[in-house]
Formats: sequence, structure tokens, C-alpha cells
Amino acid sequence: MSETGEGDHREFTRVPIKIEVQIDSGGKSIFSEQTRDVSMKGLFMLCKNQTLAEGAACDVVLFLGGREEGIRIEVKGMVERLTPQGMGIQFTEIGLESYEHLQNLVLYNSPDAHKVEKEIKDHVGLKRRE
Repeated sequence: MSETGEGDHREFTRVPIKIEVQIDSGGKSIFSEQTRDVSMKGLFMLCKNQTLAEGAACDVVLFLGGREEGIRIEVKGMVERLTPQGMGIQFTEIGLESYEHLQNLVLYNSPDAHKVEKEIKDHVGLKRRE
């Protein structure tokens, strides 16, 4: 799945991008060399052989530029869904610096930056403005 489409009621556009990600939960750590897509609200990571339970709280680290160097986006999340290909993670909490890096990642990799800017403007962090 990539961009938000007709009939898709997602709050944020999904950007098809492949980056390294690590998920930690309850002493278990899962590393994947690629995500399928990332949005301001979550990601889908490819990890066929290792998954967490649906609903599990987790710590997520996205590695921009690799694990050893580069920028780290650190968020708290929850396993939203499982498929045979991997896990969908919903972001539940993010610090300001990581939020800014995530925002730039999504903006610069989206084919419709204006749409993404509007989505971000309509929210305060990860929550919709009231």
C-alpha cells in the first residue's frame, strides 16, 4: 500500500520507502532491513519470521543512513496488525526532534508534499486538531 487513495480514510499519507527499523518489546528485539511504507502515524515493516503479538506496546527506531551512522527516529508504538509479510506499527508517542525528522522523511519522499503539509497542519503531533 502506498499513497492514500479514493475511499481510503487514513489521516496520513503512506510513503513507500525502504529504511532499516528495529522494534523492541518485552525483552524481544526484531530488526528488519526494510519498511514497506512509513507515514506520520506509523509504518509497515517486513519481517516474515519474527513478529510481536497484536496490541503489543513497543519501542521503534528508524535508522536513516544505517544503524551505525546517521539519524535515528525513536518512537513508541503498538502493533496494529499482522500479515504474512510483517507488522503494521501505529505510533503512539514521539519526541519533538524525532517528530521533525519523521516529518521531513515523509515530506521529502512523498509525491504530493502539499497534501502531506496539510495533513501535518491538521494535527498536533500525532493527534487531530479539534
